[in-house]
Amino acid sequence: MISKAFEDIRIGETSTTEWRSITEDYVRCFAEITWDRHPLHLNPAYAERTRFGRQIAHGALMVSTLLGLVDLHPAYLQCFYGLDQLRFHAPVYFGDRVHAVTEVVELRVRSDSQTGVVTSKASLFKEDGELAVSGLFSFLVAGHARAIDVEAVAR
Repeated sequence: MISKAFEDIRIGETSTTEWRSITEDYVRCFAEITWDRHPLHLNPAYAERTRFGRQIAHGALMVSTLLGLVDLHPAYLQCFYGLDQLRFHAPVYFGDRVHAVTEVVELRVRSDSQTGVVTSKASLFKEDGELAVSGLFSFLVAGHARAIDVEAVAR
């Protein structure tokens, strides 16, 4: 999604990520890190009595998974800038596999003219093609003049 300098990004560019399996361990780790220990995610007996019929992954985990799947190159990505129109369309169950599809829908040059805001429509799909999560994700992106030489910093 963000793999090059702001000046080189074009509206309409798309990308598709690799797949990620959503495991019980993955969900439990997220619950412990965030302290979101709702029984819908952690207790099979409770989850069975809900509209979902079994345990589901946290919505926030699926947003984080989407962000983790997409390319956010450290030479250009300066920060996560915003999230609009977030929707949870379908639950993600343990054992589901998901991947992300993105499309650049807006570019805004910042007043310093060396950075810009890139907004992408991002969608997380389940292996059966069902849409699980979607939203407009915005990022502050460096232009060529502000890009960081990641290799030089690592030395």
